[in-house]
Amino acid sequence: MWGRTSRAEFMTRASEHGFTVEQLRQCVEERLQRVPEQLSPQGVLCQIVAYVVRLPGKRMRPLLCMLASGSEGASPMEALEAAVAVELFHAFTLVHDDIMDRSLLRRGQPTVHHAWGEPLAILAGDVLLGLCYRLLERYREHPGFGELIGVMSSAVLEVSEGQALDLELPQRQPRLEEYWRVIEGKTVALLQAALEMGAIVGHVGRKTREQLQRLGFHLGRAFQVQDDVLDLTGTEEELGKPVGQDLREGKLTYPVIRALELAPEHPLLVRYRQQRGARPEEIPAMVALLDELGTLQEARQLVAQEYAQAMQILEQLPQTPAQHLLRELIAQLEQRSY
Repeated sequence: MWGRTSRAEFMTRASEHGFTVEQLRQCVEERLQRVPEQLSPQGVLCQIVAYVVRLPGKRMRPLLCMLASGSEGASPMEALEAAVAVELFHAFTLVHDDIMDRSLLRRGQPTVHHAWGEPLAILAGDVLLGLCYRLLERYREHPGFGELIGVMSSAVLEVSEGQALDLELPQRQPRLEEYWRVIEGKTVALLQAALEMGAIVGHVGRKTREQLQRLGFHLGRAFQVQDDVLDLTGTEEELGKPVGQDLREGKLTYPVIRALELAPEHPLLVRYRQQRGARPEEIPAMVALLDELGTLQEARQLVAQEYAQAMQILEQLPQTPAQHLLRELIAQLEQRSY
């Protein structure tokens, strides 16, 4: 059931502090593959959920959840079900986001609504959210069960409100203040929820939980601005989608908002606002303009600062094996190319 390494073996390694980030990631992957077993195997929703959980991903959120659980010495494996629940919630948001953005590709594969149609994609997203809560029921006997459900429910509300603000943003005068509100309502909120849920499962103390929340704040900001930059500077093979997809969709990312502040009358930026996006043939010129204005470099510097802040907070956490693995994971995220 657990592939080449059994769950019992993983638990033993965890308790002996012999696990690695890759072993935990493998464990998350194997558990994800079993999620569709909760559904009727003949049903189309089972097929869609199986498709979604097989899509490649960094599994950052479940790893953060598991390592937060071990931040005061508990076994990260105790938080496996919560970690997979967080990843299912993340998958739910992506399926619905792709519908709203009319995206055709996700991680190099057709989006759910493109492959199965919008009605089934909406239902599949709903099912992923339901499966998320079903996994959390495994902690019914845990003293923090009520708090665990509360954190997840709050994350659903925060992420939904953040997405609504994101949809409204192109219609407003772009300001960094509103950009950060979107990021804190979406990316930051889910990372903080993952860390908090892991901490609850691992019976982590209040002080460490507060530090983990601060860590999630800076990590979420770094991750999102980094995404903004990679969308403009990565390759289609690395990104699993066309380069400049955010520009095509008219997204107001950090580099774009800063460019609008610096050169609001530039013809390319005026057209971008009027058209609510850039045409494919305008993408190279837009990227060149952002580079010329220095907003890409500014964004890169901000990413480095936010990751540095996250690392500083990390050093204040108890010196456990999980803390060392968190450092390794954050270093991997900082160096990512997709």
